[in-house]
Amino acid sequence: MLRWQDDLYLPACSLYLDSRRPRPFCFVSHAHSDHLPQDGAHERVISTAQTLVLANHRLGKLSIAAPTAESVQSIDPDTRISLLPAGHVLGSAMIRVERPEGSLLYTGDFKLRPSLTVATAEPTPADILVMESTYGLSMFRFPPWQQTHARLVELVGAALAEGRQPIVLGYSLGKAQEIVRILTDNGLRVTCHGAVAAINEIYESLGTPLGAFRRYRPEDFHGPTSLDLAERGVLVAPPQVARSAFVNRFSSPLTILMSGWGMQKNARYRYGVDEVLPLSDHADFGELLELVERVSPRKVYTHHGYAEFAETLRARGIDAELARPEAQMRLF
Repeated sequence: MLRWQDDLYLPACSLYLDSRRPRPFCFVSHAHSDHLPQDGAHERVISTAQTLVLANHRLGKLSIAAPTAESVQSIDPDTRISLLPAGHVLGSAMIRVERPEGSLLYTGDFKLRPSLTVATAEPTPADILVMESTYGLSMFRFPPWQQTHARLVELVGAALAEGRQPIVLGYSLGKAQEIVRILTDNGLRVTCHGAVAAINEIYESLGTPLGAFRRYRPEDFHGPTSLDLAERGVLVAPPQVARSAFVNRFSSPLTILMSGWGMQKNARYRYGVDEVLPLSDHADFGELLELVERVSPRKVYTHHGYAEFAETLRARGIDAELARPEAQMRLF
């Protein structure tokens, strides 16, 4: 039912899954650039409407007029598909494909934990599970999300009290919006880097409120017309600015990266920040195992992650293998 053909591919219905090459027919799970075609556009797309809007904003790679699937529908006489929330970013979806020979669930990127900005994932049973395994090592067990949220609020509050500019770093699509909601829900003033603010506006136009935020302007932070720290509040920006002049212009900033990779030893030195908190829009190791239990497949294919996770499943008596062995990460 599943074949590797330079990408994940379902030959029985001629459907590619998250291909980075232009394809005649492709499912796009969400609008992060590593799941979109990099040179040209797909001819036909299955996706959520939110993903199409976000992808058009980010890369202009998908036609908003492309066919979409928001519920169960037939794509040929023998194939029925349904899209299910994936819990990753706004519009992210899993796809369930049902054919006479059986059913398949492809997750794309997902998480099972609740979110302030994204619908909770809703996986359903399937015969074959094709799943991401980004955090597929047992070391990646995140603390309760409430604890991470509280620690973020504590850190930025302390920085503001000390007269330091707190700068919270997270991917401009998905992570940053979650950060903004955490901060605004706790009564903090928020200013957003332009890349973040643009996505914020799309989220809000699609019905996801984020609370009050200000768009970053250099003159509000530097020079004779700059606002005081209390009015500027917390600055939310993408992680690539961590070592840039954007951050270095501040005399004593507190930089906080929000990432699941914060579970790794010495992460803050590796990423050049003061603090790293393990907030992720991916499933941690426990959630990966939980997904397999909930879907109860007879066969699992893993991709986008550590090869060790398939080995972990096999050790538990589950038939699992790599969807594309040469592309998987290994710890050693």
